[in-house]
Amino acid sequence: MSLEQNALDFIKRMQTLYFERRDHENVLTMMTEETSWIGTGENEVCRGLQEARQAFIREKQEYSGTFHILRSNYTAVPLNESDCLVYGELSARAKSQNVADLHHRVSAVCRLTPEGMKLIHLHISDPNLDQEPDRFFVSKNNLTDRQHMKERMEKTAHELKVRNEELEALTENIPGGVHRCRNDEYLTLLSMSKSFLSMLGYTRQEIKEIYQDRFLNLIHPADQEETKKSLQRQLSIGNTVEIEYRITCKNGKIRWILDRGRLAKAYDGTQTFFCMMIDITQRKQEQETLRLSLERHQVIMNQATDIIFEWDILKDTLDFSSNWQKKFGYQPIKNRISRKIPFSVNIHSADMPAFIKIMKDTAAGVPYSETEFRIKNVNGVYRWCRIRATTQYDEEGKPLKAVGVIADIDQEKKNTMKLLERSLKDSLTGLLNKKAVEEWILRCIREHRVGTRHAFMILDLDNFKQINDQYGHYFGDRVLCEVSDQLRKLFRSSDILGRIGGDEFLVFMADIDDRRSAADKAEAILLNIRQIHRQERIPTPVTCSIGIAVYPEDAQDYDGLYQCADHALYEAKNQGKSKFSFCAGDQDGHRIKDIGKNIDTI
Repeated sequence: MSLEQNALDFIKRMQTLYFERRDHENVLTMMTEETSWIGTGENEVCRGLQEARQAFIREKQEYSGTFHILRSNYTAVPLNESDCLVYGELSARAKSQNVADLHHRVSAVCRLTPEGMKLIHLHISDPNLDQEPDRFFVSKNNLTDRQHMKERMEKTAHELKVRNEELEALTENIPGGVHRCRNDEYLTLLSMSKSFLSMLGYTRQEIKEIYQDRFLNLIHPADQEETKKSLQRQLSIGNTVEIEYRITCKNGKIRWILDRGRLAKAYDGTQTFFCMMIDITQRKQEQETLRLSLERHQVIMNQATDIIFEWDILKDTLDFSSNWQKKFGYQPIKNRISRKIPFSVNIHSADMPAFIKIMKDTAAGVPYSETEFRIKNVNGVYRWCRIRATTQYDEEGKPLKAVGVIADIDQEKKNTMKLLERSLKDSLTGLLNKKAVEEWILRCIREHRVGTRHAFMILDLDNFKQINDQYGHYFGDRVLCEVSDQLRKLFRSSDILGRIGGDEFLVFMADIDDRRSAADKAEAILLNIRQIHRQERIPTPVTCSIGIAVYPEDAQDYDGLYQCADHALYEAKNQGKSKFSFCAGDQDGHRIKDIGKNIDTI
């Protein structure tokens, strides 16, 4: 930091401690034993810390309150490598009304020491009120000077009176209202013209009693926050403002106002707005009509690559861009939309509820709606599309029109479905994973028809850990894939096949005739898997055990079927493996254990 900046910061810090905080003890720490201090009074001369401390005590006895700095301005000039002269002016106001405002001229010498910046000398003075502007000395003929001053003041007062009368006549006859308010939190009203009151329909007393002279409270609640933000934005770049907002008049009518004002700063630092209000309600109505038109066309321009539409909600008509004919090959419905579209054969029946909902939402005033649906082209092929609709409103906020686009997302949808299908499949075998198997079986159970049976099978490879340990996981993965291929060959496309664990598979046979059908299929599984090591030249035999449960005899939900089949699998394993076992028994309901043939003997 430069010596000048260091000195300026030092003086401003001392100013804060001395005037605003009245912290004399800390001010003394900024001085040296040899510091000299000259104030504005005849006896305000201090030589060293001790005299300064005594002066501070006497001063605080006279006034112990604080001051508010109205203005300060300093210039720093280096004298040598360690000393710097700081001079300037400051104005301060005491919180007590019994103490007059201070207007000081300040000059100080600061020195940079090992302990930091220190005050060496301070001189404070006030301007001589008897000294006329542009004069270096006070005239001896003081009485004459004062008489001239009185005459000048009387002349100025007369001129001000005439000017005020002219200004009042002007403000009362301009096509709008004039008001003055503080630049504070509420924009407190200080004065207002008769035309201002006439525009709003209130009396001056009503403004004071109802709104506590807070101009911000007169502004429509929906516009208050934006008005404050707009003021801040405009004042950050200048002292003139121009704001549009709504005001609710005494009769309940809402008027749009254009408020143009300028921020003025008084000598004491207070800030005041001088404003003129113009009623622009009619212009805003015209702008709103134009805005709706421009907004509609802008939306169309921005989305021109897709099918663009416009729905006139009141007329119930629909207009499309020419892209419709190119994409689908036929003319769309254009009249009586809300009645005809629900019966259209071109929208897929499964997607019609979503399409009708978006129409109802838009007509009800929902600002934005979006949905996906399938629509048929001239060749009878359905394509996935996404419709986006933006609602436009009239000045009362009622839905008037809807504009938007219909985008072709057929390829995107197909890609998404492929990704979804992958998420349902076991990455190694291509069969369904455990979660997907459960969801499909639950759906089948929900759609169960009375009088039908389903077989629930759990397959577990025998001694698969030994195969992995002896030949490695690559070989084990090959075995799992071969088992999956055999299952695909043996079962119908309507049957559910899945891998639910490391070497555990699940098969759900829908609509079987009887238990014998499940038993025949289980025997075929045992035989085909037994042949894997011969067909694929696998050096060790591959076998499995199967547990079977039948719906609805054994259980009527997924968890029950799983437990029954798992128990039957345990029984098959317990009987020597490479077997299958049913969980429950014959038509009379007796619980039996039916162990399948040992495939080694086949």
